Amino acid sequence: MGEYGVTRNGFVRKRLDEIKNDVYARLKEGWGYDITINPQSFLNVLVTGFSDEVAKLWEEAENTYYAMYTMSAEGGNLDNAMQFGGITRERDSRTTYMIACTAPDDTIVPYGVLIKSATNPEKMFRCTNTQVIGRENFRRIEIRPYMESGIDVFYITLNRNTWQYARQPEDNAQDIIRAFADMIEEAGMSVNEDLEKGCLIIEDIYKQTSNTLAISNNLLIDSVTSNILFESMEYGPVIIADGLIREMVTLDTGIREIKNDIAPVPGRFEADDIEARQTFVKRCATRSKNMVESITAEIYNSVDNVLSVAGYENDTEDTDKEGRPPKSVEIIVDGGDDGEIANTIYQKKTNGIRAYGNIIMDVADGFGNIHKVGFSRPDYLYVWLRIVITGKAGKAMAPNYIELTQESILEDSKNLQVGDTVYLQTFLANIYSRVVSVSMVDIRAFASASEKYIPSEEEYTPGNVIVSHRQKALFDVARIEVLLDG
Repeated sequence: MGEYGVTRNGFVRKRLDEIKNDVYARLKEGWGYDITINPQSFLNVLVTGFSDEVAKLWEEAENTYYAMYTMSAEGGNLDNAMQFGGITRERDSRTTYMIACTAPDDTIVPYGVLIKSATNPEKMFRCTNTQVIGRENFRRIEIRPYMESGIDVFYITLNRNTWQYARQPEDNAQDIIRAFADMIEEAGMSVNEDLEKGCLIIEDIYKQTSNTLAISNNLLIDSVTSNILFESMEYGPVIIADGLIREMVTLDTGIREIKNDIAPVPGRFEADDIEARQTFVKRCATRSKNMVESITAEIYNSVDNVLSVAGYENDTEDTDKEGRPPKSVEIIVDGGDDGEIANTIYQKKTNGIRAYGNIIMDVADGFGNIHKVGFSRPDYLYVWLRIVITGKAGKAMAPNYIELTQESILEDSKNLQVGDTVYLQTFLANIYSRVVSVSMVDIRAFASASEKYIPSEEEYTPGNVIVSHRQKALFDVARIEVLLDG
């Protein structure tokens, strides 16, 4: 390799002065005299002119070289470089909600049905694709006996388990409801009798699982509640408190009631170059031979709307201190679809290794066999910050110092992943750079598992916020209090 261009130390560009010196030396060697003696000479002006053009070519060559690598490329060049690893930049995405919709059995919810939140300003959401509210994907269902059917044998099949009851001459509807309520035992299901309404209520206690039901002709379905996927009309994270998405915009759909009670998958805005490089580092391990790295990278790559992934392996013969069974792997995922995550874990994990977690999904292999695949969702740790800023003597503080400080905190915290401890001192540098005339910053924090709990001033402490492997720290501008001292 030569001294310039692509070398062992990377690309070395030949500067304009070095180009001119080489040209001067070649001319002096050929003509026998130094043309630099007179800077205004014809030859000197000519050499300067074409040397400048050659220097521009070197600059373009250098830019081309650096455009091939993710750590130095920018914009479209960064996108091209990332594709060598089979990875693309995360684009704008909408926030998705699983909305509990109650309607008669087999109600079709067409694509584009609109609902809205009871907030100010209101937020609009639309149905992502044509879906059905019915017995084949219910989370809550109300059943009542049809006593005039003339059929004396009643049966209910719930998730492939069947219960049967033969009506006795003295039985009424309430007796049949009580009989099934006593008989049915299904993991994850709540079975209750509502004698006032004259119906049997079967409900999924986990809310997020779809269940299937088959019944005899002498049983009728009063109403069904199914989870229907809706997305926000705007891009980015659109977070609405539970129970506030409850108003229909598109009428005559047959839907009687809607409610949001499942945590959404937040949307995002298109990743900038810095974020793209950071995610590339996490996602490029998809071809790794290490199982945990391969699983986490593939989830980032193949599952939409994933915000954070962390993986832990217990390769011992004993249950570890965090409850993971022997020879198991636990993947903790924030965001993304449950089914897609479980399928990705099954495809990437090693055979014989158990996928452990607090969510269990059924995944079918190529032969139709069903496998139980688990993963975990993080427990959110809501972080409150109390920041006291002291200004420099005799210098005015920026009037928007509160907003600048809050923006600084949110910018530094957005890259925190599942299990990342919050180190308060890391927030200082960005505050000092954004807010002028600051002489001292005092940060104190409080963390709670409850979003609604409001700490007192005495509960804030100057120590770091310790986050467990199964937790994720969440920040919000409403929980960042900024005060000016003096």
